Amino acid sequence: MLQQSDVQWALFTENEGRFVSFFPNLSPPFAHNWGLAKKAAQGMLPDYASVAKQTGETDSLEQMMENGRNLYQTLLLYTQLAFPKNATVLRLMGQAEYEKARGSKLKLPTLLRMAFAQASETEYKNALLAKGMKETDIAALQTLADSIANQDVSQEKAKKSRTLDSNKRISIMNSVWEKMALVSQCAKLVFQNDAALSAMFLLHDSPSPTPEVPPTPLVGG
Repeated sequence: MLQQSDVQWALFTENEGRFVSFFPNLSPPFAHNWGLAKKAAQGMLPDYASVAKQTGETDSLEQMMENGRNLYQTLLLYTQLAFPKNATVLRLMGQAEYEKARGSKLKLPTLLRMAFAQASETEYKNALLAKGMKETDIAALQTLADSIANQDVSQEKAKKSRTLDSNKRISIMNSVWEKMALVSQCAKLVFQNDAALSAMFLLHDSPSPTPEVPPTPLVGG
């Protein structure tokens, strides 16, 4: 569509006077505004660029959540070694909440923070370290919780940004198309005695962008 608009715009500017003599509303700054709309449309990133950003944010979030699940399972393993057959300590570490939290980008950070708080208690921390758990892994429970929460925000921003970009793209493309359609219609009268030139203003194989709708967020992100 934009390529056709370039050609049509060039033809219009060459014959601007003839158009204006029939249709005063096509007087300046019509051509100038049309050129600005074309330039804006050509400068818009395609939707796949927004998709790539959104996918990248989603992939990062999923990787962080996987790291969080693995680290939490590590904590449970050392807890079982340090406190064998002690269901009370496992409950304090949040074992009963894990299945509900493992796939939730909201609940998993909460679980990791709770686990960090319990594992940092002197009694539990010393026992875990004595069995071989690293102090850096205990600290990472809190760090990962914060990272997941922050990445969730980044992912949501990417989703909203994609929708806003799409809406802006649709608006700009529609603006260009409307000008093309108007000129094409007017050309039928302006060049009613010049079939060859009139035909050059016909719109070919470029459906209006109007039916386009904002994208649906990616599944899982």
